[in-house]
Amino acid sequence: MIITALAAMIAVAGYLNYSGTRLDESMLSANSSAVEDLEDGSLAEDISAEDVYAQTGETDDYADIESLDEDVAETGESVGETVLANSTVGVGLVSEAKVTREQTRSRNKEMLMELINSTNITDEQKQGAINEMVEMTDVAEKELAAETLLVAQGFDEVVVSIYDACADVVVSSTQVSDAQRAQIEDIVKRKTGIEAANITITPVTASE
Repeated sequence: MIITALAAMIAVAGYLNYSGTRLDESMLSANSSAVEDLEDGSLAEDISAEDVYAQTGETDDYADIESLDEDVAETGESVGETVLANSTVGVGLVSEAKVTREQTRSRNKEMLMELINSTNITDEQKQGAINEMVEMTDVAEKELAAETLLVAQGFDEVVVSIYDACADVVVSSTQVSDAQRAQIEDIVKRKTGIEAANITITPVTASE
């Protein structure tokens, strides 16, 4: 697992790729309206670094991903351990990322409902869209459960994003102690079923 200062954005993008965008192409081609939206990236839209830059205006606060990856290689970071990254960004990014995630999730659900209600797809294709909807809802519930308990334990601003059996946790804090890291790991593991080795924790601090 590679440390990156863009974990906040990648977390959300990873979730989107996992939770509502992998529809079978045959299903999509059966509904012309849905196909047009999918081809221009509406359903598969993710939260890129540029999207967050546009919202926060903090383009200078992120280090280059490749240079960070090289630092990881040089320090010999263990891949089997929970990754702890640190980035200096506005704490408002946590709230903005959560809002943007929910907005994109809502759009994806609308797209899936359009497919589910379409009369131009087969029962099998319709079931595929239903399964995507159920999976998206399950992921959202796990994220919310983990976030709620983390807030209750004193992490005032936090966003949890699940994708590909991994979880990215972004917390508004100058740093995360070993005790806090263990606490976050325990909560996320209990609420999502994801192992600590697949949990990335990123503290974010206010820019000066």
